[in-house]
Amino acid sequence: MATPSTRTPVRIARGTYANLNASILDLAEGEICYATDQNKVYVVEGGVLTEQPYLATTGGTVTGNLEIGTAGSLTFEGATADAFELSLAIVDPTADRTITLPDATGTVALLSAVQSFTAAQRGTISALTDGATITADFAVANNFSVTLGGNRTLANPSNQTAGQSGCIWITQDGTGSRTLAYGSQWDFTGGTAPTLSTAAASVDCLVYAVQSSTKITATLVSNLS
Repeated sequence: MATPSTRTPVRIARGTYANLNASILDLAEGEICYATDQNKVYVVEGGVLTEQPYLATTGGTVTGNLEIGTAGSLTFEGATADAFELSLAIVDPTADRTITLPDATGTVALLSAVQSFTAAQRGTISALTDGATITADFAVANNFSVTLGGNRTLANPSNQTAGQSGCIWITQDGTGSRTLAYGSQWDFTGGTAPTLSTAAASVDCLVYAVQSSTKITATLVSNLS
């Protein structure tokens, strides 16, 4: 790069903010000033010390958006300066995403690590749509509920994955005596499908565990009250 024919030396003043401000008339326009008592950098602009935002190596506060570029990541050294670091990385997003951290103190759970939860973990109970054929989407929830308005069939669910388990609460409507047949992938003790409670508004609970993509082990807890 060519060297300019005329150059102005960069001047840096150093001192406490009070001393720098008291000497403002002795400072040149554009002069860089470092306030030793604040660990901040100022530039003389229009005869006034104007703070220049930067993040010091000893820490600081970012008041705006901090964007890490396509090749960047967050890396933590840890308590020991060695060859091992922890990096936070993301999968390339296909849309704007937001991850919200809770207002709580704790440890982040990992999919590949054994977990010992010290507080209750809860899943929502998703209401199934009543109809001649009822199909649960196992990607939506683990627990479901439905009120039968007629004789129905609980079809094989969609998106079943081995290891998922949960409950389906089945309620008779005000008429009662509704029956429930089951898809071929529902497996019961002895190979016999259970019979629902028949009283109006009675509640049964179908407890299940997915064995494979084609087999669901289930049992019916009857006549809950």
